[in-house]
Amino acid sequence: MKKIFLFLSLLLALTVLIGCDNREKLYVLNWEEYISKDLVREFEKEFGVKVVLDTATSNESMYNKIKNRSGKYDIVIPSDYMIERMHQEGLLNKLDYSKIPNYDVSLFEPNLQALRDGYFAGNQDYSVPYFWGALGIMYNKKKAGVKELVERHEWKVFFERDLIPSGVTVGMYDSSRDAVSAALLYLNSIREGGEEISLNTTDSELFNQVEELLRNNFFSQWGTDELKTAIVSQNLDIALVYSGDFFDQFYFALETNAEITFDMHVPTTKNNIWFDAMVIPNTATKVDLAHEFINFFLDIDRAIENTVYVGYCSVIGAVNEVVTEDEDLKEIFQHDAFHPGDVNGEIYRHLGQDIALRMDEILTKAKIR
Repeated sequence: MKKIFLFLSLLLALTVLIGCDNREKLYVLNWEEYISKDLVREFEKEFGVKVVLDTATSNESMYNKIKNRSGKYDIVIPSDYMIERMHQEGLLNKLDYSKIPNYDVSLFEPNLQALRDGYFAGNQDYSVPYFWGALGIMYNKKKAGVKELVERHEWKVFFERDLIPSGVTVGMYDSSRDAVSAALLYLNSIREGGEEISLNTTDSELFNQVEELLRNNFFSQWGTDELKTAIVSQNLDIALVYSGDFFDQFYFALETNAEITFDMHVPTTKNNIWFDAMVIPNTATKVDLAHEFINFFLDIDRAIENTVYVGYCSVIGAVNEVVTEDEDLKEIFQHDAFHPGDVNGEIYRHLGQDIALRMDEILTKAKIR
């Protein structure tokens, strides 16, 4: 009986200890598998705090969580155009760079910094870049002729049915912004003279052309994460993906010694460059600690460790110089798709609610053709 009583007492004490974690909490809203857990634990230990990680599946869901104040997030890591929208709607706190001593614009890749300099006014007062990349075409390299098809015709493989041999399947990203952009990239590639078509166009006639292209699609599959896994399993041959989608699978294949049956081509004539960045939303209650978190991940050694864990292209030039020379990881970091700096890229802008609704309408019609 005494032993049972002692056991129950210890169990109760343990339950109380677990339930009474009085450490200060920092709430972070991020993407899945997009931060080193070891570094998070190191931050917790150094500052005596608990980091509570939550994940989102889209920029829009991140926006809704902040707009609706459905969580007291201290750090959020959205993409470029959503940062612009949040800024326009007053949802972000201005950063205090005196509390981020590791921040220096000279750290960042020159091509990225040039894009930031030309982005919306004040963007650098509210966000610190995290990772960046580009759109591309992931393909099944086991299917005869597909590699040559993709490299020769690039964006045309999504919209010119006659180019696609019988038995070759094509998938499109299930996102209105990305599907519309794919069509705009195609229209840009076939234009005869004239000005380059912007991915941030609001031209109604161009949107009509995009709608027609997407309504006449021959896609076997619409998806997001499903596209990359379908390519890997050879259930799909060609798909529009983000560079990060590809490297997720590439890294996993190397790690598990699996056969690499897929590859990615990144068109350089015209493309979309994306970057994700750390921001402090107006839901934050631990603003000083949020600045410490940003500063922590700007440390070069930690940024290297985080890049190796995540497998995406760092925004910090010195980090990329180190990881591209790593013998164990050079297959990833020396891949043509890894660095987005030379793809004639354009960053998405927030174009307003009316344009967003028009893009959603185009996607809806395309999927119910």
